[in-house]
Amino acid sequence: MIQLDLNSVSLIRQNLPAFGKISPQQPHIEWLDAYLSLYKLPNLGNSLAFYCGTLQANQQSVFAAAWEPPKPEGTAIILHGYLDNLGLFGHLINYLLSKNLTVVCFDLPGLGLSDGEHAYIDDFSSYTAALEAILQLCQQQFTAPYHGLGQSTGGAILLKHLLDNEPAGDYPFNSLNLLAPLLHPKGWWLNRHLLPWVKPFRKSLKRRYGNSSHDQEFLSFIRQKDIFQPKTMPMPWFVAAEKWAREFEGSSGSTFSVNVIQGTGDTTLDWQYNLKIFKKKLPNMKLHVIEDAYHHMANEAVDIRSQIFDAMEL
Repeated sequence: MIQLDLNSVSLIRQNLPAFGKISPQQPHIEWLDAYLSLYKLPNLGNSLAFYCGTLQANQQSVFAAAWEPPKPEGTAIILHGYLDNLGLFGHLINYLLSKNLTVVCFDLPGLGLSDGEHAYIDDFSSYTAALEAILQLCQQQFTAPYHGLGQSTGGAILLKHLLDNEPAGDYPFNSLNLLAPLLHPKGWWLNRHLLPWVKPFRKSLKRRYGNSSHDQEFLSFIRQKDIFQPKTMPMPWFVAAEKWAREFEGSSGSTFSVNVIQGTGDTTLDWQYNLKIFKKKLPNMKLHVIEDAYHHMANEAVDIRSQIFDAMEL
């Protein structure tokens, strides 16, 4: 089995196949077993159909993977958070498969196995362009209805996509479940005023790992074993995130019934303030507040994670 490290990942990224079905009976991509094993994702030896590879969005290659049950009753699309990658969402993938849904995940531009400068984005529209490409793929290959699930920045992307498509009569998602969706981070008011002064002098900020989950095994994994974890955060991403927050605050909102799940132990977001804005802009929002849950809700400790997953509406 190939060893996954920074050198092999660079080679893998250069030789990724186009998105398609991977058969366990045929010789498959050499690195795939190591990848699935590292992240403890469903493997090729069960009844699920497995797909992976790249598709094009905004002239960039986006890496995606999908697991399809024999007779799916719909399709769930997972959007991960900033600095994450799809490999970290095995718990959520397995939960959605237990609901007999096809599960589609993809790495955001600049993260995981997708193209782009590491952790860089200059506008959230690049994220929604990737989501649109995934949606087109799903509408061609996978069973409706479609459910969007977003962790943190993934939730913000789903909200931006919703606002961008609000006037349209053919909105593709049947449900949206947002786990600690990003609007304003902790200390955002100070950051909003400091950002214009810091931006000309700093290209990036050093990554700091917080306690985003009660699951110590997960925290150890992302700090020590996850080869895709960025070590720095480019300044343009913070500018893009601030632009998104202003865009949402200035919008007329949406009447779509968004399901927001937020933890009271979240120290990444100014979540109390965010919920006030969400309630104003999303009048039909459903809210589930999970006591003591930290920010990375898809990877919380088992007892808390079960409450989070039970709060989802699919």
